[in-house]
Amino acid sequence: MNFFAISALVNFFTSLILGVFVILKSRSSKNFSFFVFCFFVAVWSLGYYFWQIADDGISALFWCRALMAFAIFIPVSYLHFVYALVDLIDKRRKFLIFSYVLFSLFLLGDFTPYFISHVEPLLKFKFWPIAGPLYTLFLLVWFFYVVYSTYLLFDKYRKSLGIIRLQIKYVMLGMIIGFAGGSTNYFLWYRIPILPVANILVSVYVASIAYAIIRYRLMDIRIVARRIFIYFGAGAFTYGFFYFTIWLYSRAFGGIFSSGAYAAGLVVAPAFVFGFYRLDNGLKRFANKYLFASLYNYQETINKLTDELNNYIDLNKVISLIVDTIKKTMQLDRAGVLLVNAETRPISYQIAKVIGFNRQNGISLVQDNFLTRQLEKTQKPLVRDELTLLSRDARILKDKKSIETLHAHMKKIEASLCLPLMSGKKLIGIIVLGAKISGDAYTSEDLELLNTLSKQAGIAVENARLYKKIEDFSETLQEKVDEQTKDITAKKEALEKKTKDLEENNAYMKKLLAMRSEFLDTASHQLRTPVSVIKGMLSMILEGDMSKENIDKFMKASFEKSIKLGEIINDILRASETESEKFNLKFEKADIKAILEKIIEDKRILADKKGLSFKLTVAGKLSPVMIDEKYMSEAIGNLIDNSIKYTVKGGVFIKAEEKERIIFIRVSDTGIGIPKEDEPKLFDKFVRAKNAVNAYADGTGLGLYIVKKIVTMHKGASIEIEWTEENRGTTFLIKLPVA
Repeated sequence: MNFFAISALVNFFTSLILGVFVILKSRSSKNFSFFVFCFFVAVWSLGYYFWQIADDGISALFWCRALMAFAIFIPVSYLHFVYALVDLIDKRRKFLIFSYVLFSLFLLGDFTPYFISHVEPLLKFKFWPIAGPLYTLFLLVWFFYVVYSTYLLFDKYRKSLGIIRLQIKYVMLGMIIGFAGGSTNYFLWYRIPILPVANILVSVYVASIAYAIIRYRLMDIRIVARRIFIYFGAGAFTYGFFYFTIWLYSRAFGGIFSSGAYAAGLVVAPAFVFGFYRLDNGLKRFANKYLFASLYNYQETINKLTDELNNYIDLNKVISLIVDTIKKTMQLDRAGVLLVNAETRPISYQIAKVIGFNRQNGISLVQDNFLTRQLEKTQKPLVRDELTLLSRDARILKDKKSIETLHAHMKKIEASLCLPLMSGKKLIGIIVLGAKISGDAYTSEDLELLNTLSKQAGIAVENARLYKKIEDFSETLQEKVDEQTKDITAKKEALEKKTKDLEENNAYMKKLLAMRSEFLDTASHQLRTPVSVIKGMLSMILEGDMSKENIDKFMKASFEKSIKLGEIINDILRASETESEKFNLKFEKADIKAILEKIIEDKRILADKKGLSFKLTVAGKLSPVMIDEKYMSEAIGNLIDNSIKYTVKGGVFIKAEEKERIIFIRVSDTGIGIPKEDEPKLFDKFVRAKNAVNAYADGTGLGLYIVKKIVTMHKGASIEIEWTEENRGTTFLIKLPVA
């Protein structure tokens, strides 16, 4: 037996053992798809082994084709597993079905020379397969699916955190190494002299994935037995169907490689899928009804109980349903429920119902409150047989003694298991169960189902208790409500009227206070600097120790600052005025061209003084607009003032035109422009661009705010920065609807 046969055998056993263990653990979508993948890898490896030990060319060719019959489905089963792992199986179900059909078509060509041409001696091998033309197409599709599936894993890895990221990491690592090792087999198919020495690496995915996704818990032997029965039956059906098909093809068509056999495969393949599906369901029903009836009925009853609990609101009925169903279904010798008495401190319990237990012994179980704390902390079933392990592991002496005392109490009253009844994170009661009449221990499956039941039962008990409290409170409350209803109705109407008046007055006062506060902040912020400068200069003049020339200079500077102070005050008052309820515009039809010409005439002196080009262009005839001529003239004038102020050379150009009943007024300049970061907030109060502050220190930051306020108070009108670039200029655009 050579190294390659041994590596194939290792791959077969590792894949088969891992696949069986995972599927016996759970029938979840992830576990099932992984089992299918392991199955195809395992059977491919087994065929690989028989091919390596074949003594003649015919046997070698048969086993090559047999192993490829399963290798064909490795990439699509890998995709199936990845979809389940990254939660895409429901979204991509149609593509997955298409993929299985696609690879099934390759399977139809497997036993033809188009897929495997023949076998021949190559390097160390007596018989090595040579690829046919169809095999190359298959290999391209094969690699595409492997790469695509691995990419999905990598994408999930990038987007995941914590334990999921680590699981995906080891799955991806194992798959990459495994597929890389297995891919070394394909070189010799094309007579490329590279030995498949890395084939043994296929087993790496087994160790890597086992480390990543398997949880090590003991399984209930009945669950294992039932699953083995079903899988054995499905395997026997597959095996029998395969050989029956070969026999039928031989009788009907004279062999499995005839054209008639290929055509019949189009019918046989769907028939196999349909038959397998029906057999799987039939085996499950047979096993549940005849072979494992007690287990099946037990699970069904527990699941049914969790549903029925939601249909009861009477506390006594809920408790009876819990105790009677668990005791009967699990064949227990005793069962009971203790409920927390929420009215007492420290916590005490009252017996809701017990069967088989002594009532006084039941209360003694919870006297020291250790059981309460333990169940509230873990929120999981507490088994008496496990208390000795807890006692051994306890590090605090007090806890160790409490565990030993609890074990003694549970043994004394013959309690085997305690289940918490939880409402949120609060313990509201305890289900106490005795031993099974059969003497069997509680299995992990028992504990999982009982844990689910206790959570549902806790919600049902809490709902029933709350309903009882509400019912009692409702009766008392109704009497008082009736007494107060008449008086409240009369008072309500008067109160509603007063409340409405107060709300209106309160809203008005809040607005006034906000305006007052903002005005004071503005005045304090904007007026302090020029007043301080004027005050300082006049103080120096009054001291008398300076020349007449300096006095004249300071007087001139003070005069200029006083003018600036007046401008600031006007800006502040105008900004406050625009926010006042009394600020109303008087709209009337106006000739916007005439208004613009008058503004240009007024501002030309400022432009000429700075040596700037200054021009108005009107494109075509402009329709009349409905505006407040006074305020709109002020807004456009302020915009032009700004352009002149921040332009050193070049010019300011105003253009007006009408399109689709909208008047477009553009004010463009070749000035300092506006930095990109300042554009979004330029129309806000007290906001100035950084380069504007450097160029003209005394600005208030209210000019553009006032302009926008006036423009937008005209219905349908708007203003925006159409274009700007630092040190190249700015274009403001005003849009006015025609009358």
